[in-house]
Amino acid sequence: MKNLKNHLLGLTPVVLILFFAAFIGCKNSPTDPADNSQTTEKAALEKMVIEDSAISSFEANYNEEGMMEMEGPLGFGKISSEIFPVKVGRKITSVTRTFTINEISDTTAEGNLIIVFTGNLLIGVTKDTSTRVIDTVITKPFVTTVERNVKFVKVANTVNPQLNWRIASSSVTKGGTNSANIYIKSIKAYFPSGDSITITDPLNYYFSHGLGRMKEMPSLPMNRDVMLVVEIHSSYAAEDFVSLTFGGGQGPMHQRIKGKFTLVSDDGLGNKVYSQKFHTRPVMGFSHTVIDAMPVQVVKDDTAPVESSAWGFPYIVK
Repeated sequence: MKNLKNHLLGLTPVVLILFFAAFIGCKNSPTDPADNSQTTEKAALEKMVIEDSAISSFEANYNEEGMMEMEGPLGFGKISSEIFPVKVGRKITSVTRTFTINEISDTTAEGNLIIVFTGNLLIGVTKDTSTRVIDTVITKPFVTTVERNVKFVKVANTVNPQLNWRIASSSVTKGGTNSANIYIKSIKAYFPSGDSITITDPLNYYFSHGLGRMKEMPSLPMNRDVMLVVEIHSSYAAEDFVSLTFGGGQGPMHQRIKGKFTLVSDDGLGNKVYSQKFHTRPVMGFSHTVIDAMPVQVVKDDTAPVESSAWGFPYIVK
């Protein structure tokens, strides 16, 4: 110890400064494993969910960022207000996410993601259907809540939780304004391959993310049609405004498209069936099909509040 002290005293001041700086730097090195332990497992799982391309593509299609042209006929008769929607779209102003771990073990975990959207429904209307020129834009504030479940599998046991887990599967998204007057009962999708799916319990209908034994996420070729058949229950006798938004995703090449469903049948007891096709975009990557059912007066009557039921499922274009 005495020799070390004499040696240090013999060093120049510059060398001493460099020596102690290196010593302190080693203690605070960012590669220190102790730093990784500050990232909790919950934070790591939440980060995976928020950044996952398949899951996040729901928001890219639910937030339409303003009024959108609609593929297909509007198909509405007059009601008392005598206005006709030309463009309709959601514009989200704030998003609140809450992620909860419901179950975790040494090998698996399950979580629930709840998203609250606050925004405005923008309706561009005209009183002259022969021109389709927008006379007025009606703005209706709304708050919707959607949720989905996510399952994880543990793939490693390192000091960094972000390296230990992978998303195994995620459920269909379900939500809306929680109105009892209108709600989606089922969705059937018919794919170009001849396969089909039927969804009746969205939060328990899972698509695999490449791990586990759940049903594979729909993998679709470019420029092909997918037929959707939606059954809803509505307390209103008139034809509802049931729409589809798809195609949005990460990157400027992913452009969302909006279409209106066509009424196929109505049993007179509130149970109605609607159908619509969507055409996959010529761009590879993840996207989402978002189906939103609203009573017709939401877009036809400037005094009616927003009522909505929305489901969505992911797909990948290859």
